[in-house]
Amino acid sequence: MSRLRKCVPAVALAQMRTIALFFVLAVVLALGLATSPARASGPLHDGPFMNSYDFIGFNCDGFDIRLEGAGTDSFTTFLDDAGDVTRVIYRARYPHDTLTNTVSGSSIVVRGEFQEVLNRIPGTDQFTKTISGFRYMVNEPATGVTIRDVGLITYGDLGQTIILWQAGEHELALDAAFEPTFCGALS
Repeated sequence: MSRLRKCVPAVALAQMRTIALFFVLAVVLALGLATSPARASGPLHDGPFMNSYDFIGFNCDGFDIRLEGAGTDSFTTFLDDAGDVTRVIYRARYPHDTLTNTVSGSSIVVRGEFQEVLNRIPGTDQFTKTISGFRYMVNEPATGVTIRDVGLITYGDLGQTIILWQAGEHELALDAAFEPTFCGALS
């Protein structure tokens, strides 16, 4: 699946990965509905899918931020006996995304290696989302860690708007933090 050329500025990195997850979840749901009610096999495995991208991801005050990188996504999907999705595990490995200020040329490297686990809320078509690992880690020479979203965090919804529990450092737990954080890092 090719990367999007342009994303909504405040959520470009998260949306790229979330779009892939939602796409696979939709396909799995459709396939799950097409399977027979009696399901005896184990979970479904998809990937790894290789992705590479180069596009303008953020529009800051006076400059744009170009995102360049490559990584892999893989998925494991669990179905119940009726063929309904009960759990999805999404693994993302993006070890070297380069974000560059298109005016000054300054850049940072953002690393992300994490997994997201979606669990169906019993009796509903809703899911919780738990993310573990490091979604966003910027470590600059002579400065150290400057941006981090690491540890474990559980959201009550797929849109990541309701935080149920967290451990670690989550500077980018909510989408509203993306634009000011990355624009500030590259200004």
